[in-house]
Amino acid sequence: MAACPEQETRLDLHAAGALDAAETVQLVQHLESCAGCREVFAASVEMVSLLALPEPTAAERSAQDALPQRTLEAWKRENARPAPWRRAVGVTLAAAAAVALVILVPGAVRPGGTTGGVTEPTDAATEARQVEAQTLADFEAWAGLEPLESGAAMEDEETLEDLEDSNEDDLLGETL
Repeated sequence: MAACPEQETRLDLHAAGALDAAETVQLVQHLESCAGCREVFAASVEMVSLLALPEPTAAERSAQDALPQRTLEAWKRENARPAPWRRAVGVTLAAAAAVALVILVPGAVRPGGTTGGVTEPTDAATEARQVEAQTLADFEAWAGLEPLESGAAMEDEETLEDLEDSNEDDLLGETL
């Protein structure tokens, strides 16, 4: 026999113990009068009983009972802060090490970016000229050119004459 279509879902829920009290009373009253629903309910109860977990062993029960205490202890270990006196000692030692470094080590960096060693003053303009001369020499070496002389005349007279003889319209669109 088959169960009533409107009761099939409720039968499975009742077998699993998931119905509220009012629905359970209505379903029990229906089961008293319907043989098909009783058969389906019995099959559902048997199926649910096969799915049930076995009773826990004594070791499993004791592990479950100790779980809240172990969890609390682990949480306390992870969230424990060091004692205030430990932080104070650590900060004091770090400050003492910094002071000792500044006082005892010659040439150590001083506040304001100076060093303990003596430095010679340099002229910014002289330094800029040296950098410019070095940059020009590096460029000339890279390009494979002879060093340039300031104010030197063009050595290739033919090129100069060609430029003077050509008219401007001929040079339009040409690239070097």
